[in-house]
Amino acid sequence: MNQPRRSSIIKRSLIIGAVSLAALASVVVGKTATHTSFVKLPTLAEQRAGVQIYDRADKLVCVAQQNGDRKPIPLSQMSPFIRQAVIAIEDHNFYHHMGVDPFGIARALYVNAKAHQMVEGGSTITQQLIKTMYFGYEDKSARRKLLEMFMALDIETCYSKDKILETYLNQVYFGRGAYGIERAAELYFNKPASKLTLSESAYLAALIKAPSELSSPANEKRARARQQEVLNNMVECGFITTEKAAMAKDDRLNFRAGQHSLVYPYYISYVLNLIKQDIGEERLWKEPVKVYTNLDTRGQAAAQKALDEGVLKSQRWGINQGALVSINVADGTVIAMVGGVGSYERHQWNRALYPHTAGSAFKPFVYLAGLIKGVIGPDTMLEDQPVAVPISNGRYYTPKNYDGSYMGAMTIRQAIALSRNVCAVEVGQYAGMGTVIDTARQAGITSKMDPFPSLALGTCAISPLEMATAYGTLARGGEYIEPQFIRHINGADGKPIKSFESFHDYRLPAQHVYQIVDCMQDVVKSGTGRKAFLSDVPVAGKTGTADESKDVWFAGFTPDVVTAVWAGNDDNHPIHRKGITGGTVAAGIWSGYMLNYYKTHEKPKIAFVQPQEPLARSGQFYTFFPQPIGQAAAHLGRFLDSEAQKITSGIAPIAGQSDSFQSHRTARQRAEQSEEQHKTASTESNSHKGGFLHRLANKLKHLF
Repeated sequence: MNQPRRSSIIKRSLIIGAVSLAALASVVVGKTATHTSFVKLPTLAEQRAGVQIYDRADKLVCVAQQNGDRKPIPLSQMSPFIRQAVIAIEDHNFYHHMGVDPFGIARALYVNAKAHQMVEGGSTITQQLIKTMYFGYEDKSARRKLLEMFMALDIETCYSKDKILETYLNQVYFGRGAYGIERAAELYFNKPASKLTLSESAYLAALIKAPSELSSPANEKRARARQQEVLNNMVECGFITTEKAAMAKDDRLNFRAGQHSLVYPYYISYVLNLIKQDIGEERLWKEPVKVYTNLDTRGQAAAQKALDEGVLKSQRWGINQGALVSINVADGTVIAMVGGVGSYERHQWNRALYPHTAGSAFKPFVYLAGLIKGVIGPDTMLEDQPVAVPISNGRYYTPKNYDGSYMGAMTIRQAIALSRNVCAVEVGQYAGMGTVIDTARQAGITSKMDPFPSLALGTCAISPLEMATAYGTLARGGEYIEPQFIRHINGADGKPIKSFESFHDYRLPAQHVYQIVDCMQDVVKSGTGRKAFLSDVPVAGKTGTADESKDVWFAGFTPDVVTAVWAGNDDNHPIHRKGITGGTVAAGIWSGYMLNYYKTHEKPKIAFVQPQEPLARSGQFYTFFPQPIGQAAAHLGRFLDSEAQKITSGIAPIAGQSDSFQSHRTARQRAEQSEEQHKTASTESNSHKGGFLHRLANKLKHLF
C-alpha cells in the first residue's frame, strides 16, 4: 500500500477515536444530569406487530412483518450458548461498557494501523442494534457514526444490558431471509433457539459478520472457519473450556430447514405486493391493518402437496420446479397459488406469475376463434397431413405432429382430443392469427402474442395465473372475471379501508364456448389428458408441451374449480427423457390436487352445459381445406364437374341409337346388333375416360 493512503487511513482512525471519546464523556455527563431518554427500544409485542392476513373463512393465517421474517422471543427462551457466542465474537466487553467501548475503539485503531487497512471495527452490540434499527448498513458516513454513538449511549442509560441483547438477537439478520435468532434456529436447524447446541450457536454467531455471503452453501468453508474463531473467542472470554471448544469444532452440523413462518409464502407475498400498490407501503406498515383474502387454506395445502410430490417423482427426468394456480369458477376468486417447490428462502421466485411457453394448452383458443369466425362448423373435417404455410421471402412454415405421424381426415373433436398440430395450424391460418389473438385476449391472456403461424401451437409465453384465468372464461361459457386475491382491508378498529370488487364481462359467444368445452372433455376421457380423469366429477382440459418438453402443462376445470399446472426447470433445459409431456406429468399433478381438494370440499352436483349443436364425433363426406389449399381444391372441384358433363354428353347419343332399333328384326339380329352397339359404346366411353384421366393429371400438376 502506498504511503499517502496509509497515512489517510491512520488519520481517519485517529479522528474517529478522538470523536468517540469526546462523545462518550459529554453524553454520559448530560444523561446523568437530566435522566432523559431519546431513543426507545420496541417491546416484544411491538416487534411482533404487523399485517394480519385472514383466509376466505375469516380465520387468521399469519402476521406479516415489514422487516423480514422474524419471531421475537424473550432472552430467557434463547440458549445461553448463543448469547455467549454472539458476545464473544461481536462485543466481548458488552457487559462492561456504556454503549461505546473506548478500549474497543483503541484496539481497532491499533489493529487497522498495523495492517495498513480497515480490518476491525470498534462498534459495540448496542451500536450495531442502532445501525440495524435506524440507519442500515449502507450508510457509512461520519455523521451516521456520530449519531450512532450518541444513540447507543442514550439507550445504555435507560435500558438493561439483557434488554439490549434481547432486542439485538431478535433484530439481527442471519441470512436466508431469517431475522432474529428464533427464525434462524428454525430455518437452519429446524429447532427453537432454546435448543441450540454449542456448535450450532457458534455457527449462527459466525454468520452475523456477513450473513448473505456466509450463509451461502458455496461459502460453507468460510463459515466453518469463522465458527472456529467464535469458539476460540468463547474460550478466551471464559465461557467454555478448551476441551468443549475442541468437541464443538468436531461436531457435524445437521442442517434441516424448517418451515417458513410466512405460511403459504407465494400467496401471502403476492397479496402484500398488491396491498402496497393499492394503499402504499408507508400506510401498510405505519398503522395496523387486517387483510381478508380469498385464500382457501385446505386447497392451498392440497396444491402444495400435489406439486411437491409430482415434481419429486419427475426430478430424474430433469423437472425440478412447478407452479399451480386454482380459481373458483363461480366468482373468479383465487383459492390457491403455489409458485415453486422446495425451500422458499432459496426459491422465492414465483413461477405462478412468470410466463412459460404455453404449448398445446393454447389450442382451445385457436379452435374457438375458428368457430367464432365461421370458418369451421360442427361437421367440419380437417386433414392431418403435411402442410407448408408461406411466411416470407419464399420460405415456408411446415408444422409437424408430436409423434411425427399424420392421421389423415379427422373431426375437430378428434383433432383437439389427440392434440394434432397440423390441424391447429390449418384452422389458425383460415381464421386469421389476428382473430386467434383477439379471442385469447378476450379470454384473459395478456402476455405478448405474435401473429405467426406457430402461435397456433402455443409458442407464446403465458403465466399459470393467466392460463387459469383464461380457462376460467371457458368454464363460465365466455364470461371473463378478473382474478381476485383480496376481499377487503380493514383497520385495527375493524373499519373498512378498501374493498375489492372483481370485473365481470361476457366476452365470448356461449354456444361456441360450450362446443369447445364439450370437446375438451374428450381430451380427458380418451385423449392426451387421460391422467386428469376423475371418476365422479366431470373434467374438461387440455395438455401442453413446449419444444423439447422444456415446459409441460395441464390446464383444466370441473364445474366449480379451474386449475392450471406448469412443470419444468428454472434453467429452461430440455427434459432428458422422450415421451414426457403435459399429459404424463402436469396432468398427474392436476388430478392429485383435485383428488385431495375434493376430500375436504363438496363435489359439484352439476355438469357442464351441453351445446345446442355439438361438434361431430365421426367423419362426414366433407373436407375443410384452409387457404391456399382451399383455393386449389375449389378449382379442382369445378374441373371435375366439367369433365363429368363431357362424359355424360358423349354417352347419351349411343343410348338413343339403341332405343331406335326396328321391332321386325329377328331375335338373333337384335342380339347381334345389341352386341355390336355395346362394343361401340364401350370403345367411345373408354376414349372419353382416357382423355379425362390425362387432363386430370395435367390439371393436378398445374394446381399443385
